[in-house]
Amino acid sequence: MAKAQAKAKRVAASNEKLLEVDGAAWSGSSAIGIDLVPAPVTMAANVSGQMALSQNHGKVRRAEARLAHNGETLSVRLSWRDSDKDDQIADLDRFADGAAVMFPLLDDANPLTMGDERKPVNAWLWKADREEPFDVIARGYATSQRRPASSSQLASNALHRDGQWHVVFQRPLELEGGEFARFAPGGLARIAFAIWEGSNAERAGQKAISGAFLAVELEA
Repeated sequence: MAKAQAKAKRVAASNEKLLEVDGAAWSGSSAIGIDLVPAPVTMAANVSGQMALSQNHGKVRRAEARLAHNGETLSVRLSWRDSDKDDQIADLDRFADGAAVMFPLLDDANPLTMGDERKPVNAWLWKADREEPFDVIARGYATSQRRPASSSQLASNALHRDGQWHVVFQRPLELEGGEFARFAPGGLARIAFAIWEGSNAERAGQKAISGAFLAVELEA
């Protein structure tokens, strides 16, 4: 079993309180610094030759994550600096800010390729111009299938303040059936991160990523 690199604190707070971006439920959680790098879009050459040539994506290079659970749901709060609030798409050359957290369905799934046919990954995707997040299953680069939030009871909440985005993702620890990441108090969650800067024309594979999965222990 992988050694934990961080901890998701167990808190006595309701789901609603944990969805509050700046709520007191987050006061005891530890911040995890996340270094980000431009996604290796050369992998997209067989899908989009033009995207594979991108060199200016991955503008956001640093983020902060906090994780907590209440025995029923896992909540992930992701924060990063972004002076431009891109939450409305007014034209075809405009793109929304976005963020995602990704989990392997098998421990040795590759985060850089977003898994593969035998080892898929499950991601939670937030877009600033959407009211609800998407639950995503992927089996390799450019294979993402967006599922409605209701498929996994996924919820999110976001706030842009003082030049920063703060986004909370929340989902039940356990689900019946389907291809979804599952969690348990006392167990490990392996998680990776991605951020899209809309004002930098980032979309699809043009994004900043954290690379390797981070092993997080869910406090028992």
